[in-house]
Amino acid sequence: MAERFTLAVEPRQILGKHVRHLRKDGLTPANISGGAKPSTAVQISAAELTRLLKRHGAGVLYLQMGSEKSAETALLGRVERDPVTTSILHVDFRRVRLNQPIHTHVPIHLTGEAPAVKVEGGVLLHLLDSIEIESLPTNIPEAVTLDISSLEELNSTLTVASIPLPPKVTLISPGSEPVVSVKPPRIEVEEPEVAAAAEGAEGAAPETGTPAEPAGEEPTTES
Repeated sequence: MAERFTLAVEPRQILGKHVRHLRKDGLTPANISGGAKPSTAVQISAAELTRLLKRHGAGVLYLQMGSEKSAETALLGRVERDPVTTSILHVDFRRVRLNQPIHTHVPIHLTGEAPAVKVEGGVLLHLLDSIEIESLPTNIPEAVTLDISSLEELNSTLTVASIPLPPKVTLISPGSEPVVSVKPPRIEVEEPEVAAAAEGAEGAAPETGTPAEPAGEEPTTES
């Protein structure tokens, strides 16, 4: 289930393009929104944020800003990363109430080995990366697991309905949505030789020129 931990944040005065100066100082810009409250601009220690995300992943956060009474209960939302360095550029937090169910997406992890891939040489297609669920914030799983060992035949599929859910978690995504499928291996077929081209290459092209005069009597010259 989701783990709760505390992350210290500070009010942020620097906005817009100027936030690049925060990153140079080892701070990550962020926003806290939702919960029928105005959005709040904050900044976080980049090193602390990275360390917590690696250790805890998704989970309920206590965003501590100043005194303990001012703590915000939130979930990590969108994480914007640099496409080259993958460093965190900006994060969004979503306010939640611990006693109020919410909708959220959790990733799907695949386990096991599909016999249709190992024995039949099929190609495994991972069609869905996450599902939408409803639960209390404290019951949100970090991920759900789907065992693909039952994929024994080519063209077989496992849907969202095949994913076991933890207690007190309700599925919102359509159960009929495919998650993984095994397709037959792609067979390369050699192109046959073009018969017409082959025949044309074998036949000799007719010669062109002035046709010969028909054989006949030589003309006589009168003297």
